[in-house]
Amino acid sequence: ATSRPQGWVGNMSSGLANVLKTRTYRERSQPAARQRFGLLEKHKDYKLRARDYHKKQDALNALREKAAFKNQDEFYFGMVHTKMKDGVHQKVQDTGLAGDALKSYKREDMGVVATRRATEAKKVARLRAQLHNLDAQPQGKRTVFVSSADGDAQGGTSHYGGVESAVSFQGRTAPAARGEEGVVSSSTGVGDQRSGVQLSKRTAQEEKILKSRYVELEKRTKREEKLTKCLQRLQCESMLLGKGRRKKMKPKVGQAKQFKWRQERKK
Repeated sequence: ATSRPQGWVGNMSSGLANVLKTRTYRERSQPAARQRFGLLEKHKDYKLRARDYHKKQDALNALREKAAFKNQDEFYFGMVHTKMKDGVHQKVQDTGLAGDALKSYKREDMGVVATRRATEAKKVARLRAQLHNLDAQPQGKRTVFVSSADGDAQGGTSHYGGVESAVSFQGRTAPAARGEEGVVSSSTGVGDQRSGVQLSKRTAQEEKILKSRYVELEKRTKREEKLTKCLQRLQCESMLLGKGRRKKMKPKVGQAKQFKWRQERKK
């Protein structure tokens, strides 16, 4: 190897020192007689292997110590649902109920759901009866027979179904009187007169209460529909637990699963 003069690198500029080619660093390779063992292990490789080995040994020692000090009477509820297989803890598959026990539970569920559905149906019917035609427009036709003298004396108007006629009759509904001369037709029914007066005189508090009742009616209607679907599903599951050949039908979009049983002669 040629020797360089003392201070030669120091006199050179820093940029030129980086450009000059230096000797390539070469590590000792595996001897030819040991080529079958692969690459020669270096110290950095040994450090990684040693750390991994000692980590595993520490874990095994901790498990041995834990097993040595284990209480034989120790019990956890997780032991009920696990079993040891080939030295590995595995969870036991819960088969659940079957046979008559499952049918009994299905019948109880159907009874509870049917009771809740009947309760909701009664509440929905009661709310619909209370809120029936409160905001509906006057409809229908009524023919009232009056004389001309009675018509002039009671306000001179022939429209008994509107709000005007109800006010002209001082809040009373016009009676269907028979006369000899006139026939008057009204475009609405008597029952809608009071509805028109109430709509005009309804306060903000009454409007709020009415709105809340409509919201309650909508919620209870949806709840009744959900309970009906749940009851149908339980009935289908209960029938599937029974005997009989059946095949699964292709349901339409949004419909539940459907099955068709084969007709069998009952003895």
